[in-house]
Amino acid sequence: MKKIIFLLLFFSSLMFSKLIVIPDATQVYTGGEVGIKISSDEKVFVDFNLGGFDDPDIIFDGTDKDYVKYIAPLVEGSDTIIFKTSKETATLTIYFVEKREDLKTAVAKVSNFSGNVAIKKKDIWEAITNNTIIEEGDEILTMENSFVEISFPDGSISRILENSQVLVEKLRYDGKVDIVLNLKKGENYNIIQKFLTSGSNFKVKTSSVTAGVRGTKFAVINKDGKINITTFEGTVFAYFKNGKILPVKSGFSVSSFAKPTKNTIPESEFEPKKETIEKPKGKAESITENAEIPPISIEPVNKNKTNYMVYSIAPEFNIGSVTLGIGFTAYSTEVGGNLYYGLPSSNPSTNIINAFTLNSVAFSLFGAKFRYGNMIPISLAMGFTTRDFYNFSAKTFDFAYENETMYLFIHLPYELSKIYPIEFTNSDSIFMGEFAIKFDLPFIGKSKLGISTVYDKDASPMYVENNSTPITLAYSFFAKKTLIDNIDLGVELSMEKGEKSTYGAFAGIYGKLSLLNITGGFYYHFKDFIPYYFNRNYAKLKYNNKLPAMNSNAAFGYLFGFDFDSNYATGRFYLYGFDPKLEGEGRIIVPAIGKFSGLFISAYYYDPTPFIDGLLSNDTNSYIKITYPLIGESFTGGILFEWNGTEWVENVIFGTEIGR
Repeated sequence: MKKIIFLLLFFSSLMFSKLIVIPDATQVYTGGEVGIKISSDEKVFVDFNLGGFDDPDIIFDGTDKDYVKYIAPLVEGSDTIIFKTSKETATLTIYFVEKREDLKTAVAKVSNFSGNVAIKKKDIWEAITNNTIIEEGDEILTMENSFVEISFPDGSISRILENSQVLVEKLRYDGKVDIVLNLKKGENYNIIQKFLTSGSNFKVKTSSVTAGVRGTKFAVINKDGKINITTFEGTVFAYFKNGKILPVKSGFSVSSFAKPTKNTIPESEFEPKKETIEKPKGKAESITENAEIPPISIEPVNKNKTNYMVYSIAPEFNIGSVTLGIGFTAYSTEVGGNLYYGLPSSNPSTNIINAFTLNSVAFSLFGAKFRYGNMIPISLAMGFTTRDFYNFSAKTFDFAYENETMYLFIHLPYELSKIYPIEFTNSDSIFMGEFAIKFDLPFIGKSKLGISTVYDKDASPMYVENNSTPITLAYSFFAKKTLIDNIDLGVELSMEKGEKSTYGAFAGIYGKLSLLNITGGFYYHFKDFIPYYFNRNYAKLKYNNKLPAMNSNAAFGYLFGFDFDSNYATGRFYLYGFDPKLEGEGRIIVPAIGKFSGLFISAYYYDPTPFIDGLLSNDTNSYIKITYPLIGESFTGGILFEWNGTEWVENVIFGTEIGR
């Protein structure tokens, strides 16, 4: 009898302690929720890989509740959740499917702003106004002591605080709301209307976690690599990159996947600062028309396939025969990003002493000329392998020495990127040199015989079309004589070397005739030779991995062109090859007339196949720059139209009017 009673008690204990979990459904939309009934006489804990629960206690402390809500992650898939007590476990697999709804794109409006706020539309930055319309794909940047409030179609409001950058990744509204803001840096405060229809979403993304809401007040902070989500009303769901989700209820904050903590940041912290609201009294200060300021530059620069925004002020001083430019230079990797001092470097400096840079220095002494500064176009010999080579973003050292019997030129692509500790970096990969001797020949006159060389230390198949053979080294032997005043007749014999060597020759004239510098002649090259390989397009073609390969056929061709320089217009034009390539460049200065302050118009065009694929094709390199003086030529603003192979792309530019 005792044994029977014991067995009854044992089986009844098993029956009453059994853990049972029953879901309302096993399939749920991504980001949605599903209820789960729990039956147990003990506290239940959970293990899971994706998603989360509406109550964080079940994740960290377990739960005694008999009904909980599971929140699905934002990606399709499935996860098996393990429920466990001290005695037993139960498993439940939930499947996540994406609900695809094609909502219409919508627009938002600027409801309030103050200070300096910029918006980027189709790669063009412009100042924000009360009439600015916010669209999907726009990017917003606020400066110090600035803010902007955005009003969405459903009545929700998002406030972007100072020193912040936000990309509007998604902006859809069609009865339902689907809005995604990407907070790249800074602070963002939101008042979200409670969604009346299911399927609506409002999310604020950062690099590590996304805040998703269904009607609440909350803030997101992304500063110095640290993320914080704080809820002031309702509940925010924090979607972490590892796929897990945490609810953040009113009065709590999270910075990582850990139990939410009590919030210590007051909501008033996200109100605009008083100085950003008050408007300055009286007239704004202005710079007089005759103000003298040193050259200023604010421009995008690409170095070693990295984009920088460089800010520079570069006055020059003449001290006897020495010209010295000492300026203030800083840069960032994005507009409004972290500011570093000096020239762009692989070792960014935050030491302000490095903001003081040596921008240029030049002097002449006993026939020797030394120059350090922004690179200028360089041609060697008769220009058959090296013609107008130019990299506008590079500073270089150039040395030349000339007397009655010889000429020497050396080009070194280095720049002083920091002064403390001192640092020299490669500004470009091209090294150049030329040496010539001078002599008089009977019946011929003044002549030069010399050699030039060009070396690319970074030449690699990765920069060449189809990863083919690049040219690493080029030599040229040349002889030229003065034909008439300022006109030389000459010949150049060249060798180009990569994995193999090939040869070419050019004979013709070069020099100045009235206002024109003229070039004309004929050339022949063997298989795999590329005339004018080191040219004005070299840096851009290399950056886009489109340098021509050593796979050309032998060819006989011609070169004709000219350049000119006057007070109000400069330019050059070249046509070469029997399947001719076309290259042209020009700059026009429209002078100030009355209240019209003048205009600068610059253009460049290059096409290796202008009469085959048309004047604008995917191998065309062209731009048109229209700028106007803000303060003389020291600081100008305007628009750059650049051909990207299929269409013209607009960009706003500011800087010194020194060409491109």
